[in-house]
Amino acid sequence: MIVKIIFIVIGTIIFYLVIIRIGRKFIHFPAPSFTGRFLDSNYRRLLQPPYKIIQASNIKNGIKALEIGCGSGAFTTFIARAVGSNGIVYALDIQPKMLKQLKNKLKRDENKDIKNIIPVLASAYDLPFPDNSIDLAYAISVFQEIPDKNKTLKEIKRVLKPGGILSVSEFFIDPDYPFRSTTIKQGTQGGFEFDGVFGNFWNYTVRFIKPEKVGN
Repeated sequence: MIVKIIFIVIGTIIFYLVIIRIGRKFIHFPAPSFTGRFLDSNYRRLLQPPYKIIQASNIKNGIKALEIGCGSGAFTTFIARAVGSNGIVYALDIQPKMLKQLKNKLKRDENKDIKNIIPVLASAYDLPFPDNSIDLAYAISVFQEIPDKNKTLKEIKRVLKPGGILSVSEFFIDPDYPFRSTTIKQGTQGGFEFDGVFGNFWNYTVRFIKPEKVGN
């Protein structure tokens, strides 16, 4: 009986990692809003620790940070505390229901001290920020869900200050997970300078820098 259960579990994992990932290569869409509670869980953060993402992304006190695809806010509150009261986190998502979950999360007693998160309903293709106005942009297990990555990178580069940071974090369990080499190639082809990769095969962050002088 135990052996049978083990085979069922292994079979399920294989189905998830192979079949679903093949499908996601051809169909790109953001995580549905009903997955918000699952995505915003301590179990996930145990495997994908926020402090490691903060360190790898070089997130510091006092900066203006932009989260691309914040979802229900699994990491948003951690980033907000890292940038401090003098900093701002623009939590951007294309789904109103995800932002509603984030707003409800901010109403909880443990988060009422956080005043520096600004939810933003917008597309990554059309960021509602002035040129050269953001210190750091980051995406956590989100970038591969975006169909037109070049258009997104162009917009991120526009709003980042010269020398600003773009941080892309990926997690193996995510069905859209790419190899590190893929993420590095996407960022550099999008006009960013590679600044380092942190973590391991299963859970990594790639950091890029917007060049001080950006060509047309």
